[in-house]
Amino acid sequence: MAGTTRLRADAQRNRDQIVAVARVVFAEAGPGAPLDEIARRAGVGVGTLYRRFPDRESLLRAVALEGLAAILADAEAAVEQEPTGWDALVRIVRRSVDLRFSMRLTMLDEHTRQSLKEAPEFRRTRDAVVDVVERVVGLAQAEGSMRRDVGAGDVFAMVSLLLRPPSRSAEISDLLVRRSLALILDGLRAGRHSALPGEPIGVADLHLDS
Repeated sequence: MAGTTRLRADAQRNRDQIVAVARVVFAEAGPGAPLDEIARRAGVGVGTLYRRFPDRESLLRAVALEGLAAILADAEAAVEQEPTGWDALVRIVRRSVDLRFSMRLTMLDEHTRQSLKEAPEFRRTRDAVVDVVERVVGLAQAEGSMRRDVGAGDVFAMVSLLLRPPSRSAEISDLLVRRSLALILDGLRAGRHSALPGEPIGVADLHLDS
């Protein structure tokens, strides 16, 4: 029994290591990065990688799911730990941008996107993130720190604009993302702003399941 438990623990460690390394390698070289390079850097054999993830899509899906789960965990913690709704929203948005490669995986080719959408775990986690963000937006608006003419859908749409690197230079890209994020957050704050066209965009308006 002890030997079986140890084998299971080793298998879980291998899986976790593969996913952690895959997140880095995919971020560096894109979703088409060689899987044998991921195995090498994870310190496992290629056969071990394929036993855990039989194809590239399953590994991409695991990276995306774990990134989304990390965003959810931090979003829930932000609601509990931050003093205001605005502070919680800023933390959630910044964390989402920090994990932008995992989020960007949900925007790949149609086959990969559909595969993710059909995964029950992805749908549950995504819907939970949506619920938290909608709640935080409501809190920030109720406390008067966030403008009232925007909705949670506006927030998701603006964050999605930052998911694709704006420059081939990693240094310039990171700087542009940080600057753009600061501008977006300033634009969401309550205060004097230009009137926005139309009505606030809700998450339902984004048709995430279509």
